[in-house]
Amino acid sequence: MRSAQLPPKLSLSSGSCSHWVVAATNCSESYRSFCSCIEKMACDGSSLPRHVRFRVDHLLPGDWSLLLRQCRRLTTAGGSFNYSYPGDLLAASDCPKVNDAAGNAPVVVNAAFMHVVERTSGDFVPNNMVYHKLQNHCIVRNPTKGLSDNGEEDFTSFLSILQQDPCVDRLEPVAVDGIEAVSDKLMDDAQAVAASKHNRRLFLQDAVTFESNETGGESKCVFFFFPHRVMALDTIPYNSEHFVVMVNHKPIVAGHLMVIPIRCVGTLAALSEAELKDLGYVIHLTICVLKHLSANMLSNRVEGSCNAACSNSSYGDITHSFNPFTSFGAADEGGFSVAVQQGELAGQTVPHLHVHIIPFDPRGELAGEPEDEEMQRKRSPRTAEQMREETELLRPYFKLLASTIRERT
Repeated sequence: MRSAQLPPKLSLSSGSCSHWVVAATNCSESYRSFCSCIEKMACDGSSLPRHVRFRVDHLLPGDWSLLLRQCRRLTTAGGSFNYSYPGDLLAASDCPKVNDAAGNAPVVVNAAFMHVVERTSGDFVPNNMVYHKLQNHCIVRNPTKGLSDNGEEDFTSFLSILQQDPCVDRLEPVAVDGIEAVSDKLMDDAQAVAASKHNRRLFLQDAVTFESNETGGESKCVFFFFPHRVMALDTIPYNSEHFVVMVNHKPIVAGHLMVIPIRCVGTLAALSEAELKDLGYVIHLTICVLKHLSANMLSNRVEGSCNAACSNSSYGDITHSFNPFTSFGAADEGGFSVAVQQGELAGQTVPHLHVHIIPFDPRGELAGEPEDEEMQRKRSPRTAEQMREETELLRPYFKLLASTIRERT
């Protein structure tokens, strides 16, 4: 992974604040694996877009962890930052298809990166305007015949130079004991510390699923999304050793999920190296599940939102072969928005750290379209039954793909 601070003419930040980009290089394992898959598909005669876009939703678990580690090294635990990949506005289907009889592969465009934007009071109004700005002003263009006549630097050329750097990530892992020195408010909060202990007991040892605790009484089935209490069986389709995946009470779009640490912490800086490694795995798994579900729903001609789909039990065979690199279904059109809001100025309303994973449709209502607080309040929350149905729908997908991905890593 490589990182660089955007120059003033490209940056969304002003004054002393920073706007960084962390990019997956062309020598990363994920990029090389993706290119190999595309080349094989081209040799097999598959019809592909002329430009195939490699995005963060194609990152392998190890590269996700490297990317997140680099992001947190650019920031401080006490500051407010948006870590985000806002989605890909250039839909794959906008590119002409090619089916080269000679087996020539299409051009792979590397659009895998994360923004790290330092926030100040009143810099974006409404607060989530930052995502709208990033979507529209930091677009990775498909390659053209040449540079613009005036040679003006744009985001695409800036990113391309960063991605071609042959250097690999040489950052030393943060020692697990080092997290004790991190200034994280929840780590000093007695109630949050007690909630962390409760959450750990809920999931037992060695990442054993909480399903075995169903008869343990209501209190034992409560998960603390601090300071909120949620019913684990109704909202959590998957847990690893250090993280849970939770369905959203007020999703922006269908399929909006959150990845949350079992330990109650509020910042990326507070995560241990073991937790950071696990976070990369769980983000990768969650994206694969959403792609797999979308592909099955598409193949079975199931229409409607994820909420509506939860009432339909016909989703096809979830055991069919699935490759996250070569999935070009509905969920792959614009990829996903991935975001962490750290600090109140960045829009964090729940102090417990959480990663938003949101299917992104470049033709639909954009995840991150500006909404003021009144509009956000008007978004109807889902019922407990709706959330339970989605959780039960997702659980077998997580179970299947978790075992498959573990075997590959």
